[in-house]
Amino acid sequence: MHFRSIILAALICFSAVLVGCSADSSSLEPSAPSSSETSSQTNSETTVQTDTLKVGYSKLEGFNPYVVNDGLVLQASGLVSEKLVEITPEMGVEYRIASSITSNGLSAVIELREDAVFADGTPVTAQDVLASLNAARRSVTYGAGLAHITDAQIQENQIAVTLSRPDSLFERMCDIPVLKQEDISSPQPTSSGRYMYSTDNTLVKNPASLFAEENSPATIQLVDIANFDALVSGLSVGSIDLYASTKESITTSAYTSRSTGFNMNHLVFLGVNSSSSGFLGQAGVRNAISTALDREILCERAYYGAALPARGAIHPLYSCVTGKQTLPTLSDLSKSEQQMEALGYKRSAADGYYRDAAGQRPQVRLLVYSDSALKRSAATLIKEQLNDAGFVVILEETEDFVGVYSDKIAKGDFDLYIGELKLYNNMDMSPFFEKGAASFGIAQSPELFAAYNAFAANSNEAEAFETIFSQQLPWIPLCWRSGTLVVNKQITGIIPSCSNIFYSMQSNLPASQPQA
Repeated sequence: MHFRSIILAALICFSAVLVGCSADSSSLEPSAPSSSETSSQTNSETTVQTDTLKVGYSKLEGFNPYVVNDGLVLQASGLVSEKLVEITPEMGVEYRIASSITSNGLSAVIELREDAVFADGTPVTAQDVLASLNAARRSVTYGAGLAHITDAQIQENQIAVTLSRPDSLFERMCDIPVLKQEDISSPQPTSSGRYMYSTDNTLVKNPASLFAEENSPATIQLVDIANFDALVSGLSVGSIDLYASTKESITTSAYTSRSTGFNMNHLVFLGVNSSSSGFLGQAGVRNAISTALDREILCERAYYGAALPARGAIHPLYSCVTGKQTLPTLSDLSKSEQQMEALGYKRSAADGYYRDAAGQRPQVRLLVYSDSALKRSAATLIKEQLNDAGFVVILEETEDFVGVYSDKIAKGDFDLYIGELKLYNNMDMSPFFEKGAASFGIAQSPELFAAYNAFAANSNEAEAFETIFSQQLPWIPLCWRSGTLVVNKQITGIIPSCSNIFYSMQSNLPASQPQA
């Protein structure tokens, strides 16, 4: 296959899940979290603690995401299998089967807790963890994110991992289920999680779980679901109580359900073709455009509040960049004008648009995949904001994702485009760098690449990376889009995260109906 075709295929793979082209199963993936705003209101007259939560699953495919790359399987595994770590709703790391994970250069060490057992009482061993890690590496679900692991060996109660490149946030890639060594290929592996199997269609609390929640449902009723549409209809008729979606938009009924956002690593950004003209090739122009954008308005109006404004290249909830990112979330037109004037551009008194020293009015084309309603809305707002700031922006819309939108990007036939990438939890930004899936037109800087590599080797270098990134802005981060958990309106207390939609279930469920 021609190299450009390979890269284009990768770009489509990165983008498809985010512009409405994903398969139904992948839309269920809890990969990823908006700052979650979870309702905790409970009507004591109509809700009491009861024992059953109805959850959709695939009876045919089961509970093992190492065997099947399916969103329902991944979702169900969060009930029956404990992970090495969980990513919290606030995008932190919570150790589960692992007691610590450290990385240093090309090595990482996973320290295991010694008190974890499976539901049948057998201890969780280093052999089980190693088998699980290797199964994850081989799987479609986790394999690409763990491709930089070249070897893993047991050293007493540790797993020593060898990496092909440094990864200072490696622990965030360890949100993988821990299965028994002999169950690696089983669709119904022995439970290591908060719930275990009971009958064919029910799960019950696992008394051996180290992470049991006192007020969580005593029973999970499993409802066989064929696809995402069946999940939606199941909630509307009451056969299931909830479903999760990473799609851009979902339809809910205000009468029967309500929705909760959860943070994901889905970055919405402006791709910049720095080679299309001398205009966008200037870092100062890219900064002036970024400064003129109101990211809070974009999140509220284009994404209906289901997004977090981007403050830099790294997710703003990551502790390594807390308080260290400098991209503005509000528009600052005065500063944007100062940045442009420093480059020799003046706003015309006649029409308010910038002109260069020769009196020419630069203009940029903004490419958008218009079959995505959210991105089309974002493009319209961006055009309005930049027009008000003195930039001439021409929208170029297409409903043809592969034949026009992706092809134009691959050929460099754009000035700006609205894109979205689902980044791995370790903030692997290789797609943006040379030969990466989203590198088309991106200004490549050895200084920025070196700063990124330093951050990849040591998370304490995140601030230095962000400083150089904010100066150069080869791509312009806009926001981090949220996923959505939709629940039966009477249910409260289900708290999802990007690694597990059942992260916490301190629930109040619908009251049991009295018997006649």
